Amino acid sequence: MGATAKTSEGPLSGGPVVPMASEPSGEGEDRSPDAIDRIVGRLDAHRSLPAIGGASPPALGPPLPIADESRLLREPIPEIVVDSSWIYVTLELRGASRETLEVTTTQTLLTVHALDDEGRVFHREIELPQPVEPDAAGVTYRNGVLDVSLRRIRAHRIRFKRGT
Repeated sequence: MGATAKTSEGPLSGGPVVPMASEPSGEGEDRSPDAIDRIVGRLDAHRSLPAIGGASPPALGPPLPIADESRLLREPIPEIVVDSSWIYVTLELRGASRETLEVTTTQTLLTVHALDDEGRVFHREIELPQPVEPDAAGVTYRNGVLDVSLRRIRAHRIRFKRGT
């Protein structure tokens, strides 16, 4: 099956038929699959176009080294205990330096960040199950274990007096 040339009409209807510049004119040029291969080859020469055949065009410049930083980031698993007045959170941060330890809290989120001697990062953001008082947090760090005590915000009770 041969390729057919597309044509365009001139500015006036019934004008001369002009073959498209990128397609075979049919005058002396072969209309075989080889002509189609030449057109596809021209498309592959343009790097701004997606490559045909699944191969991606080569990247400009030298390749960037990909660092495996997964070994540098630790997300310790928290143990959370909720009682009537407090929320207790315990995290194991084995090897973390006390000097780099940062604990921040809002009413609904506890964030722990620390570094160890080998440059590993301990980072964890914990959504709290109940709102807490951020300024009333107690933090202790002993033997690689971080304990955080957070006072829960209690709802105010409204008592009604019985009418007489």
